[in-house]
Amino acid sequence: MVHISHHPHREPQHDSEARRWQDWANMALGILLAVSPWLLGYSGLDGATMNAVIVGLLVFALSALALTLLDRWEAYISAALGLWAAAAPWLIGFAAYDAAMIVHLAAGTGVVLIAAIEIWQGSHSP
Repeated sequence: MVHISHHPHREPQHDSEARRWQDWANMALGILLAVSPWLLGYSGLDGATMNAVIVGLLVFALSALALTLLDRWEAYISAALGLWAAAAPWLIGFAAYDAAMIVHLAAGTGVVLIAAIEIWQGSHSP
């Protein structure tokens, strides 16, 4: 006899395999955002650097956590962080610095799109 246990806060195994690429992609975007001040030469902009490091590490950590916990709430928080990263150049005031603005906008948009796919897949899984 096979016993199948369903945990209320965990997704079935097939859902975790389908979502795994999103978590890895957001981890990569988080690291890219976190190191971008030094890669793209805008580490002298304190607000942009601090934002990139904090938001990037949060995206990375949430996505790494999602690989083990597989809870859907991570995608919603990632989407919010992505929206913040995309809007930060104008909200914090570094939109005039192309490298900082472009990487925040691109990484933030990427995180939002990946989170939206995750949320959509979660709502359409059996």
